[in-house]
Amino acid sequence: MARTFFALIFALLTAAAVAQSSTLEVARKALAGEDFQAQITALDSLAGSGRKSPELYQALGNAYFERGDFGRAILQYERGLRLRPNHKELKNNLQFVREEAGITRPELPDFFLVRAWRAVGAAIGARTAFWLAMVWWWLAVAGAVIWFLRRQAMEEKKRFALLPGAFIALVMALLFFLLGNSRNGFLANDQEAVLIAKSVDLRVAPGPDATLEQALSAGLKLRILDEFDNYVKVSLEDGKQGWLPVAAVEVI
Repeated sequence: MARTFFALIFALLTAAAVAQSSTLEVARKALAGEDFQAQITALDSLAGSGRKSPELYQALGNAYFERGDFGRAILQYERGLRLRPNHKELKNNLQFVREEAGITRPELPDFFLVRAWRAVGAAIGARTAFWLAMVWWWLAVAGAVIWFLRRQAMEEKKRFALLPGAFIALVMALLFFLLGNSRNGFLANDQEAVLIAKSVDLRVAPGPDATLEQALSAGLKLRILDEFDNYVKVSLEDGKQGWLPVAAVEVI
C-alpha cells in the first residue's frame, strides 16, 4: 500500500515537472519568434504555473506593447515592480510606454523612506523577514531569561550589557515582523488598478446613463474606492473620482 502511494506521488511530481519544462520550452520558442500573441499565451501559462518574476512581467509587457496594447503593457510592468520596486528596466519601460500612451502627468514618487522600506522588503522577502523576526525574538527571550536567572552572579558589565542587548533584539524582532507584514500587505493590495480599455467614459454614478465626467484612455493608474453593480468607483492620479465598468480595469 505504501509503495503504491509513493509511486503515485512520484508519478504526479514527474508529470508536473515534465509539464513545467514543456511550458518553459514553449515560452522560449515563442520569445524567439515574432508572433507576439503566441508570446503572450506562453508567458501567461508560465505565470499561471507560479513562476512569476520581474523578468516574466517585463517580457509580457513588451509583448503587449508590440501588439499596441498599452494598457496591458503598463499593467504587466506595474506587476513586475510590485515584485521588485527598484527594477531599472521595468521602470524605464513603464515610463516609455506611458509616454507612448499619451500619459504625460508624472507619477509622484513615494517618500524616500517608504521606497527604501519596500526595497528592503522586496530584497529580503516576507518569509525570510518572518524567520529573522523569530530568531531575534528568541534571542531577546534568551537574553532576558539569562539576565533574570544569573544577574546576581554575573559580572557588572555583563549584567548591564545583557538587558539592553535583549531589548535591542526585541526591537529587531518587531522591525522584521513589521517588514514581513508590510511586504505581504503590499503584494496583496487589490486597490490599485490599471485602465486596460482603450477608451472608456468616467461617469459621476454607476450606470451607462449617468452624467459623463470625462473620456479616459488606456494605461491610467487608478485607485479602486468602491464597487457596485458591475461598476467600480475609482480615483485618478489627479484626484478626480468617478465610476467605470469593472471590465475596463484590472487590479495590479
